[in-house]
Amino acid sequence: MEEAHEHTLRWAVESGLVQDTGSKFERFRGARFTWLAARAYPTVTRGQLELISDWITFLFFYDDMCDTQESTEKDYLKKLVAAENRLIAIGHGAEIDDTDSPLNSALANIRDRVAEQGADAWLGRLGYHIQEYIEGCRWERFIRMQGSIPSLATYSKLRLLISAVYPCFDFAGLCIDGSRTDFADNMLVQQLEIMANNYICWVNDIYGVDKEISESTTSNLVIVLASEHDLSWEAALDRAIEMCNAELEAFMDLEQAIVALGDSESCTYIESLKSWMRGNLDWYAETVRYGMEEGDSLSRCWSTWGWEGKDVAEASAGAAA
Repeated sequence: MEEAHEHTLRWAVESGLVQDTGSKFERFRGARFTWLAARAYPTVTRGQLELISDWITFLFFYDDMCDTQESTEKDYLKKLVAAENRLIAIGHGAEIDDTDSPLNSALANIRDRVAEQGADAWLGRLGYHIQEYIEGCRWERFIRMQGSIPSLATYSKLRLLISAVYPCFDFAGLCIDGSRTDFADNMLVQQLEIMANNYICWVNDIYGVDKEISESTTSNLVIVLASEHDLSWEAALDRAIEMCNAELEAFMDLEQAIVALGDSESCTYIESLKSWMRGNLDWYAETVRYGMEEGDSLSRCWSTWGWEGKDVAEASAGAAA
């Protein structure tokens, strides 16, 4: 884990995602994304852990950009959508060139390494889930631009997309057997994926509610429950925790049913879902991500997109307004 952590720090710097000195780099180091990777994928090889740690790092860099982009200026949004379209294309296998941003190059590097380990079926699943994630982030951005809090019905569909958990599950399956996907294709196992995704999302929402309030992000279970049921923050938090526990119980019940039905092929994959659920929970005790200073979160994201000069200053001013 320590070696993979150092690898990911070097990879992020070499990819251009962050410079290797200063407070931004120290915040990145303190987030300890490799600790999440190691807890969520406890049986992988060192090389696989390095790949997954880099992938999770990519996700959080992109997530920070989505969380801090609040401008409604049309030219800015055109750039943002174009940048996301490029990421989607790279996720489906597009080649990069000298005009691509550090974030694009980082994703291309990850996909090339996945291609070395997995069959086309895993590459196809990963590309689809990356597109699903990015388009979900657009949906969330639209809601945030409206200044509204989504209904619980809307939130329950949106949150599964913007968590990026489904592509993370692809990496789990890839590390189990890169040559086939059948053990993850069982319809009941796919229901377990939904339950695991919900649980991971809701844990994230509980721990991250203060961060998201500060960023005007409303697609958070605690915020949604408080709004929809006219609850105090404390009561909404209690309700969210109850939902987490109920989802975990439902997961365990369905897992027992799958085992009783004799689908031994899927058992290792189900264990990987459980590792993600528990590893995500434990990671919050180890990261500074949800306790860090966020005052300069907008300005520290621009260089990763590769947007420099006057346009950056104008977009920053628009977002601040």
